[in-house]
Amino acid sequence: MKISSVFPRRKFLQYVMGSAALCATVGVCDLTWPAKAVSAPPLRVAERTERQSRLLMGTVVSLSASACDAARAELAFADAFAQMERLIAIFSRHTAASALSELNARGVLHQAPVELSVVLDAARRIGRATAYAFNPAIMPVLELLEAKKKTEAYPHPADREFAEALALANPEGIILEKDAIRLGRTGMRLTLDGIAKGFIADEAARAIRARGVENYMVNAGGDIRVAGLAADKRPWDIGIQHPAKRGALLAKVSMTGGGIATSGYYEQAYNGFGSRHPIISHLTGKSGDVASVTVRAGSAMQADALATALALMPPAEALIVARGYSGVSCLILDRQGRLYKSDGWGSAAILP
Repeated sequence: MKISSVFPRRKFLQYVMGSAALCATVGVCDLTWPAKAVSAPPLRVAERTERQSRLLMGTVVSLSASACDAARAELAFADAFAQMERLIAIFSRHTAASALSELNARGVLHQAPVELSVVLDAARRIGRATAYAFNPAIMPVLELLEAKKKTEAYPHPADREFAEALALANPEGIILEKDAIRLGRTGMRLTLDGIAKGFIADEAARAIRARGVENYMVNAGGDIRVAGLAADKRPWDIGIQHPAKRGALLAKVSMTGGGIATSGYYEQAYNGFGSRHPIISHLTGKSGDVASVTVRAGSAMQADALATALALMPPAEALIVARGYSGVSCLILDRQGRLYKSDGWGSAAILP
């Protein structure tokens, strides 16, 4: 789990527009670029892709629909953005009025929104399946690191304040009741930054489908959900940014359904020496030895959470965990530049 303005998991997946030659022309493509920035012939009506983007969750959220008339896409996008804004008001830990913030402040939340219970239940299940490498209770540790990141006084896990924060990061203290959510220890606080954005992307996709749009992509700052085909009846092409080579792609995948997300060492380390980054184990207070993990799964929520968890595991162990999930595959780059991919990753291009 990571730290930034709203949902801290900055993902490095981008929709690669058009052909490989066009991608090489424009570099690492981004849906937020205006169409006039790309030198390419205009699309025929049959190939048209409708797009809209907004700044949400501290990132650019882009929606695309192909083989769809503009009026239907407009309605679908409006519904999707409205749904996302409603869910952000539940999950944001930076808004005092959100349901998550109320739970963190009080330690109990009665009549919790059903979406919060659903995501917390999914978070606990993925946590247990990964020996709690995915841990929504890690918030006290992240807050401590955030407070210390501008200094060289990085707290050691043996230090009292760090030890106290680690003790609060106990995921078994999350109690889901029929009509309430409780935190089992005073001082516990949750973050769903490693799963909520994927869930929100999935719910945006649901809203788009409800308008009868069959070919679409939701890109919530790199938490991506796709269905159907892009223009010219091609799969949606997704580029995975290389963590150590600015502007370069590590790999490219083509998808016609499901979710994909990347997590890893893309951001500044807390202590300025590159020895730790904001994906932290609640058991050790340390980061893993993985530079980047990309996960493909049936949903963006599952891909989002597993990408965080696998980034804290040795690659061999991460591959075993990925194999335990039906329909899940992963691509891992370790700090030494070695690539690992699960059996289900397939023939997706690994770029030089």
